[in-house]
Amino acid sequence: MFTIIALSLLPLLISALWLYAISSPNSPPPSLQNTTIHLLIAHPDDEAMFFAPTLLALTSPSLNNTLSVLCLSTGNAENLGPIREKELIASCEILGVNGTRVHSFDHPELQDCMTKTWPAAKISEILSRHSPYVIITFDESGVSSHPNHISLLRGAEEYVSTRGPGTRLFTLTSVPIWRKYAFFLDAIAVRWLVGEEGKGMRRVVFVSSWAGYVKARSAMVQAHVSQMRWFRWGWIGLSRYMVVNDLVER
Repeated sequence: MFTIIALSLLPLLISALWLYAISSPNSPPPSLQNTTIHLLIAHPDDEAMFFAPTLLALTSPSLNNTLSVLCLSTGNAENLGPIREKELIASCEILGVNGTRVHSFDHPELQDCMTKTWPAAKISEILSRHSPYVIITFDESGVSSHPNHISLLRGAEEYVSTRGPGTRLFTLTSVPIWRKYAFFLDAIAVRWLVGEEGKGMRRVVFVSSWAGYVKARSAMVQAHVSQMRWFRWGWIGLSRYMVVNDLVER
């Protein structure tokens, strides 16, 4: 009997925890409102697997942002580059980004590779063509330690220091594996961190609702069809990055 009661209450408990998680995330600061924002990613599907909560939040009409996505490769490691470029556009449109503002690049020095570090100067050069006011990208661990992800931060930092002084740079926080697969529950940990930091660190938190999660899931399942291997389902169902993003301003 106890087991039956516990199982019947489980959906209510999950709903209550999710509502608590989304009850008071940080509002976007003025630097992420009424501005032009560039999301800098390495591969098609990074926007859906890692940055969906950010895109869904910052494309809200109430914030009056113009958001573009710069994808510095076509993800051509398996010779699927042209297909993945189209999938990227479809995914971004699901996540609220106008397809005309999605740009992918196919430069010989910026190829999708698990062992290659991309040159910071080339990344900085590409950024200079777009003159971003705000850049959002991976942090120094790249969430998955992928060298292409990590290279983006180095290139963005070089751009800010040499070509774009005054540009605001935000990075997505990498977390330990036990938090990485905590799904929406990690929002509670993030809320605790924000409380501990007070105003000492400029952290911005985005937690998606169930509807937002469904959009993020659709961006992967419906748009990135070529990438839907069996292990992607584990990421979609358990990863905190599908529902929780916390950005830190550098």
